[in-house]
Amino acid sequence: MRILLTAALLALQTVSGAAQSADVSGTWTAEIHSGQVFLQTRSSPPPDWNRSGDWRGDWSMGHTMPIEEISGLANDERLTAASLKFELRREAGTLLFEGAFRDGRGAGLFTFAPRAEFTNEMKRLGYTDDLPAWRRYQMAMQDVGPRYITALKSEGFDKLPLDEITRARNHGITLDYIKGMKAEGYKAATLEELVRTRDHGVTPAYVQEMRKAGFATDAIDELVRAKDHGVNAAYVAELAKSGYKGLPLSDVVRARDHGVNADYLADMKAIAKDATLAQIIRMRDHGVTPGFVNHARARGFTTTDPDELVRLKDRGLRP
Repeated sequence: MRILLTAALLALQTVSGAAQSADVSGTWTAEIHSGQVFLQTRSSPPPDWNRSGDWRGDWSMGHTMPIEEISGLANDERLTAASLKFELRREAGTLLFEGAFRDGRGAGLFTFAPRAEFTNEMKRLGYTDDLPAWRRYQMAMQDVGPRYITALKSEGFDKLPLDEITRARNHGITLDYIKGMKAEGYKAATLEELVRTRDHGVTPAYVQEMRKAGFATDAIDELVRAKDHGVNAAYVAELAKSGYKGLPLSDVVRARDHGVNADYLADMKAIAKDATLAQIIRMRDHGVTPGFVNHARARGFTTTDPDELVRLKDRGLRP
């Protein structure tokens, strides 16, 4: 693969002139896995990309997509071919790829052919931004065009800046995701809020699971915080099984952060059945374990009071 990519990079020197004109070209690498293709393109930036003149590197863009979106590429994780051509057709234009594959990984050269009608289609939607070949190439790789913009509009996201639309697309905001989150009660969420929930792994399925476990909230920030701290439906159920139900999010997150798991809960509740969650957390923080309690009992300390157990641990079992 290094040989293939090196050859492609050397060949890029011969086509770099095209990258400075209306056409865009460069190198690509790809990997096929589970019906998906991770496709990465690399090309020289346009002359005015960095106006300060400090940037000298290439542009690199990578996306994972269903293999069905690529014409001429077989769904074969062991694909091996010495010479292969395939295409990625988008509203903004078509990316034409040529190269080789070995065991499902490939490399080679690409060129981008802009679609002439694209600019007028965007203007009819109200986007009069300058769309040179480089911008259309980006939009083709990101699959941003009239279809996606119209889909967003159908869900109430209209007249958004093109950069905001592109960001939403790059962060995996699909029509299904929007509809799914709305169906769970988040109809007023902004596109930026949906980008945040998507980035943090908050999905409609996650919302449903948490609701079934007895934890429901209308605040997107609370959902994001819960997900970030590893709080899931199973953990909420573990707390409920030990008698801690209807807790505020802050308590659930704190317990999770402090390592209070199902086994520790069961063991310590068997010792101090009336302990509050705050006391359970404190015992966990101070290293009070079932083993320590047994050791304390062997030394003649029979208390089951959580605060006393913490004091004993902190004092090294001294009276």
